[in-house]
Amino acid sequence: MAKLQKILVAYDGSPQSKEALYCAIYFSHRTGAAVHAVKVFEPYFRESKWKEVGNLSEEMFEHFAAAENKDLQLMEAVKELGREQEIDITTDVLSGHVAHTLLEYAQKHEISIIIAGTRGKGALQHLLLGSVTHGLVSVASIPVLVVKECQMVQHTDKALIMNPLRTIVVAYDGHPQSVVALNWAIAIAKLTGAQVTVVKVCEPFQAGEAYTKAEGRNAARTSSQLRKLEEMNANLMNEAKELGKQQGVEINTHLLNGGVLESLLEFTEKQGIDMIAVGAHGRGILDKFPFGSVPHGLISLSPIPVLVVKK
Repeated sequence: MAKLQKILVAYDGSPQSKEALYCAIYFSHRTGAAVHAVKVFEPYFRESKWKEVGNLSEEMFEHFAAAENKDLQLMEAVKELGREQEIDITTDVLSGHVAHTLLEYAQKHEISIIIAGTRGKGALQHLLLGSVTHGLVSVASIPVLVVKECQMVQHTDKALIMNPLRTIVVAYDGHPQSVVALNWAIAIAKLTGAQVTVVKVCEPFQAGEAYTKAEGRNAARTSSQLRKLEEMNANLMNEAKELGKQQGVEINTHLLNGGVLESLLEFTEKQGIDMIAVGAHGRGILDKFPFGSVPHGLISLSPIPVLVVKK
């Protein structure tokens, strides 16, 4: 069963990383999970400097030292926010490649979930060049919650106001990864009181497959294949409900028609959903298929937090 015991926040002081921190604080309040906030300082050398590595100026190293000192001050502010919220936040400032360093930290400290912020709606440049968050989602073996805005937390100059996490939508197709995503959604729901809604999207090509599989390609046989498809989808929804029942959580289900990404985004907007949970395949799958991956599309385009789970 999924467990939420330790949360790692990728923090750099940016507005989106603050939203990620607010989410971590929210879940800590609701679940008792410990919070770790890590700032990774990534020393950057311009390509023109590579030939001069043996003769780098003291000025550059003074610049790096000042940047690291600024990061330490940044994390002190994080600790202070934690104290205000009666949460002891563990902080660290590390050096190295950001995504790899965060993942090494997560493994060393047995982190349950990583929460990372991401900027507004995904632009083509972001998809081509990638980002730390997309890199984390691509290679992390533990769940990553990607946040643009944490709707569960309203922040003012003086306080954080916690609102309920109302509904989690799970993109479900019966594959092992979607089952794991559902288990995580159920675990979070039990800890927060949220409702869980399972959605299965029936894509247009499936109707075409029904026609192709129908021997003789006539209407009666095609209809028979379509009924089989409907039965399969109904069975998947019953399977999801039973999984929830076994863990004491009532599951609502919906069957949608259309493209998976578009249908999920439209459904969550119309229904006022607070979070999406989706399963992804093995390590690096988002790097191999950046434009065709539903999880990648969701974290680029969804305005609400997206939980990506692999195992």
